[in-house]
Amino acid sequence: MTRIFLVVPGSRTFYGEPRYPVYGLSMIGAVLMKAGYTVSAMDLRFSQKGDEAFWARLAEFQPHYVGFTVTNWDILEAVRLAGRIKALSPSVTVIFGGPQASLCPTETLQYPEVDVVVRGEGELTILELIKALEGGRSLTEVAGIAFRADGVPVLTAPRPFMPDLSQLPWPAYELFDIPRYGARGDRRLGIASTRGCPYGCTFCTGRKVMGRLIRCRPPAEVVAEMKHWHQTHGITHFCFVEDNLLGHPKHGEQLLRELEEARLPVTYSLEVGVRADALTPDICAHLKKTGCTTIAVGIESVDPEVLKLVNKGEDLATISRGIRAAKAAGLFVKGYFIVGLPGDTREKVERAVAYARREEIDLPRFALAQAFPHTELTSWVEKHGHFYADPYEYTLHHTDEFHGDVHYDLPGFSREEIWQTYRWAHDEAEAIAFRQALLRRFGRKIGMMLNLLNNAFIRSLAIRLYQRKLISLPG
Repeated sequence: MTRIFLVVPGSRTFYGEPRYPVYGLSMIGAVLMKAGYTVSAMDLRFSQKGDEAFWARLAEFQPHYVGFTVTNWDILEAVRLAGRIKALSPSVTVIFGGPQASLCPTETLQYPEVDVVVRGEGELTILELIKALEGGRSLTEVAGIAFRADGVPVLTAPRPFMPDLSQLPWPAYELFDIPRYGARGDRRLGIASTRGCPYGCTFCTGRKVMGRLIRCRPPAEVVAEMKHWHQTHGITHFCFVEDNLLGHPKHGEQLLRELEEARLPVTYSLEVGVRADALTPDICAHLKKTGCTTIAVGIESVDPEVLKLVNKGEDLATISRGIRAAKAAGLFVKGYFIVGLPGDTREKVERAVAYARREEIDLPRFALAQAFPHTELTSWVEKHGHFYADPYEYTLHHTDEFHGDVHYDLPGFSREEIWQTYRWAHDEAEAIAFRQALLRRFGRKIGMMLNLLNNAFIRSLAIRLYQRKLISLPG
């Protein structure tokens, strides 16, 4: 029986310990198990899991194939592990998939430890790939992969995106130790109802992996899956992992109706992001009624020029209406901003911080812009700014928030000023989030009094408690 070992590499991120298994790799596990393969999986993001546990599992399972899901912040760790696997078991085929491998397949094949790259949606591709490898067929017949032939990278034809997501099984979360992911006694899982994003933000890599056409699962099936995980594993909260749950309005409205009718004793959140232009008062009220606790809105900037240059497709008035509707409905609002986008300046970032404070965004987050390879943002910087580091190499080695380095200048906004502005905005956002937490917990009068204790030390302590899963945010 063919044995396949699926691995989530260890990585260091702001969020600390993982709160639910990786959705994509769980889907790969599900299709492989359905096809009759023997599958095992391991999540190395837990700080307690080190090399010894990994090698012990590998020795016990003796896989024929090892698949890694990789992002820019963990691919080098996956390469390290793959090298050791190859040294111990040269006959094992190592397969990389996930966002980083899909975005940069040729670059990923520069590592001799990697045999094959799966690009984009992997469920159909992985089945064809394993069958081709087992049958000795030419890999050129398998759409959606990359491999080396005589040392030269070969990219096969792109695989069309699946139009019908109802054919897919539910994710095989049972491959992982689900109770380990809980925080403060709750249990969470990721769930998806759509794939794809039709919008064209120049800094985003998502549509290159999942396409621009929104494809939907039947809403009743999504609710049935939520019910299943609640009844079988005691899951109390679901995190929708798609780019924009409400991107297809009819689908989103039908899903909310199904949730309302089911009355599941669970909550859910839209933390990956949702377009503000979809957040009408009626939709926000329905979200709240059906158990939604948290939404995340990609604001990026409050400046019209910046929003236009990054092809956001929304103006600030639209964004503000959506945020206010969500706040009025009682939803916890995360607001995502980016420092260092085309057209940005210190003054514009200061206005963004003031906006987050004025709109009382519950959790504003300021990220440092990164020009990922093969994105429109990289092309813009090449034309109008100046790179100090190769975009691919930079994104591999600058993976936490406090690395102290920016890899490009913008016209009128130097790399040093971008970095200083980012750090200032990041600290201001943390102070706003802490204040909002006090107001929610204690009310405005007492909360504002307690806010006098709002300082960097107290905030860093709260962050460490969150990273260790001793406290949680709503949703």
